[in-house]
Amino acid sequence: MQYRVVFEFQSEDGAMSDVYNYRDEQQAQDKFAELRDEIVGAVGHTQCEVIDEPTHYSLINRNRGIYGYVRLLTE
Repeated sequence: MQYRVVFEFQSEDGAMSDVYNYRDEQQAQDKFAELRDEIVGAVGHTQCEVIDEPTHYSLINRNRGIYGYVRLLTE
């Protein structure tokens, strides 16, 4: 089985995105958790819309024009 972690982050300062491919589920879950923590660290939870599911995390702060998400996909 193949695992894909998709990451995107956009703020006033710029944007970044990346895709990581893994054959090991634990490595994919670890990367998902790492990227989720980076989004939270960069934005925080104040005045944000948050989706927090086992394979999808997204955070939007409309007041500051910031959003980020990470998804764990199985192929």
